[in-house]
Amino acid sequence: MKTILSILALSAALATPAFAQDHSAHSGHGDHSAAVATAPGTEAVLTAGEVTRVDARSGKLTIRHEEIKNLDMPPMTMVFALAESAKPAAIKAGDKVLFHAEEKEGALIITRIQPAS
Repeated sequence: MKTILSILALSAALATPAFAQDHSAHSGHGDHSAAVATAPGTEAVLTAGEVTRVDARSGKLTIRHEEIKNLDMPPMTMVFALAESAKPAAIKAGDKVLFHAEEKEGALIITRIQPAS
């Protein structure tokens, strides 16, 4: 029940314009995160990272990532599951990526991933 309430609270917070981030104030400070619109009125914050391991059988990626702002998580290396909609054609260890992760039912799920430019 706590997890469901946490997810609902997080969803409500992310949908509220007051939580939008102003990245212009942080330019030049090494922040490589980017915001990408996903639906009208919402945005998904993308986090920069480097894939260190791909487990194609289980659909999981190990990523060394920067701070994940929407999860209030510091930089670290960890394993993420991939949502069916986020499965990229070819990601391999060593690839630099931008991704959006969410907590769903106690698991960290990548809902969007793309190569970093």
